[in-house]
Amino acid sequence: MVIKLKVKIVGIQTKFVVSFIFSLIASFFIYMASYSTYINFASQKHPYKFQSYNYSISRLLAVSYDISLNTSSINFNNKSKYKSVLSKYETKYSKYNLGFIVTNSKNNMLYNSSKLSKNLNLEKLYSDSLKYFISTRNSTRYHDYIYKTPIKTGNGILILWITASPVNLPHDSMGSIYEFKNFMIMLSICMLIFFIITRRRMKYINEICCGIKTIANENLNFKIRQKGHDELSEICKNINLMADKIKGKIENERKLEASKNALITNVAHDIRSPLTSIIGFLQIVENGEYESREEMQRFINISLKKAETMKKLTDNLFMFTKLNGSDLKLHLSTVCLNELIYQLIDEFSITFENSKLNIVDNICAENIMVTIDINLFVRALNNLMYNALKYSTKPSDVNVSLTQCGKNAVIRISNKCENLNIENVSMLFEKFYRADKSRTNPDESSGLGLSITKSIIERHSGKIWANYENNTITFIISMPD
Repeated sequence: MVIKLKVKIVGIQTKFVVSFIFSLIASFFIYMASYSTYINFASQKHPYKFQSYNYSISRLLAVSYDISLNTSSINFNNKSKYKSVLSKYETKYSKYNLGFIVTNSKNNMLYNSSKLSKNLNLEKLYSDSLKYFISTRNSTRYHDYIYKTPIKTGNGILILWITASPVNLPHDSMGSIYEFKNFMIMLSICMLIFFIITRRRMKYINEICCGIKTIANENLNFKIRQKGHDELSEICKNINLMADKIKGKIENERKLEASKNALITNVAHDIRSPLTSIIGFLQIVENGEYESREEMQRFINISLKKAETMKKLTDNLFMFTKLNGSDLKLHLSTVCLNELIYQLIDEFSITFENSKLNIVDNICAENIMVTIDINLFVRALNNLMYNALKYSTKPSDVNVSLTQCGKNAVIRISNKCENLNIENVSMLFEKFYRADKSRTNPDESSGLGLSITKSIIERHSGKIWANYENNTITFIISMPD
């Protein structure tokens, strides 16, 4: 049972957003905790400045009511008299920053000891109860309260306005500058927390950059360390894969270059020998150095045979290069493999008999259909038959069989071969490989036949291999139906 685990990739953008939100929340709580500690400390040192709003308001209402009762009997016709009385109340309730404004019924100001503006529009502040507002004096904000009470006098009705600033918290006295300072402190805390949280990711990004530079300097064995399951980890994975692919491509190019050099060397070697012979024999004929016409004809025939060998070598080389190129197109058609092999056996039967070889066939009765490029596939089988013809122990049997194994058609061609070492079997499909390691007689073989056969079979999505047992070599082809 195979269990597949799906790893959820968390985006680095999401991580940064979450980190930033966490930083904001953390900085807010840190700031509030520190501010609360400061307020508690300051309230103990300045209790009157840090009373609660509700408590301050209730006390102010009581004070205002007390003042309004005790001033109702004052003769407001005597300005110096009521000034003296009001001054005593200002002194008595100094913690409230009391001030008094006296107006007539038409709101004409008769007296003003308040710190409020002289041009204060009292009509807008009119209220039957306590009125709260924020005023600014000397660039400082205050929480001010104003209470209105009518007083009956001999001159009619006068109105006493009692003003106070009972709540004078630090932010009220320091105004916008203090609030801006608080904001900057909170922002600094937030950025500090955010930097601490994201420091590891930024360090990892720098590590990735250094790794990319190392790989760019052709150190393709270097691997960037993968951490986590986000985009950065995916980038590292892809960069490492890219480095491996580039490394593999470079190695393949080096192998291909070495293979090309070996191919050129071997072809030059195989062509030089028959070409030298051809030139030598034709020079003899040209110079008339032959003893008889029969000898001249023999020299010409040898030259023709050498030329055919060279042509065969160049044809095989062309086919090998074509098969290993990317532009080869197969001309596919569906054929009966049984009939194709029977035809092959018929074509080789006389040649094998002349070489004291007997073909023994074992073809299954059921027709096996395959989709192949007929010309290429026939060439692959011809190479195997020519190989058996050249290297079989004579006299002996050459066995050709066709069977169905599952969804694959299996072809076997086997022959006696006493001069082959089992260690060399895997090398048989290498280009220019000869089992006897001899290159003194290239006329016998170009060394490309089995390599071409392997390429053709693999182009058809098939497989080919060889087994050697009891002095018998067997080539096995497995083809999909």
